[in-house]
Amino acid sequence: MSEAANRRGVRWWLIGFAKAAAALAIIYVPLSAFASHYRIVYDSIKGANCLPYSVFLVDLRDRVVERDEYIAFVSMQMEPFYQNGTLAVKLVAGVPGDHVTVNAKGVSVNGRHMGSLLHLQQGERLWQMGRRVGDVERDEQVPPGRLWMMGTNPRSYASRYWGYIQKNQVVGRAIPLW
Repeated sequence: MSEAANRRGVRWWLIGFAKAAAALAIIYVPLSAFASHYRIVYDSIKGANCLPYSVFLVDLRDRVVERDEYIAFVSMQMEPFYQNGTLAVKLVAGVPGDHVTVNAKGVSVNGRHMGSLLHLQQGERLWQMGRRVGDVERDEQVPPGRLWMMGTNPRSYASRYWGYIQKNQVVGRAIPLW
């Protein structure tokens, strides 16, 4: 092979490599930026239909917590449905200072009925938890630094059963996709 042909081959390879690197950068840079600011979360407890949506885009930069907004948070001590560290999504139903009541009649926040407790007729045991209504009853204000989370279905495993989350568990605002 002549030296000129050899140079053309090397040049062709270098140009091809540069084009491939540029194409990768064009794809990688925006995807990397997206991945550092957003997560896609699938939040569905099998058969519970906790929320009207199952897939959320979580904005990791937006940790502003407002009542009646969806947020994603890291679960802590929410077994058996969420293992520690699982990313979960719920509706913020109560913020510090709000009044929460949980009893056999249901759950209310600031006097607004938010749902019921799912319990069986026999012995008033709460759904799949082996606890009684008296175990989760409360009539109190949401403490500072805590949030009261709810799903929209009585089968939703939410604050009505496991109590408050800490505000520092919030990962970001969750935007419903479907």
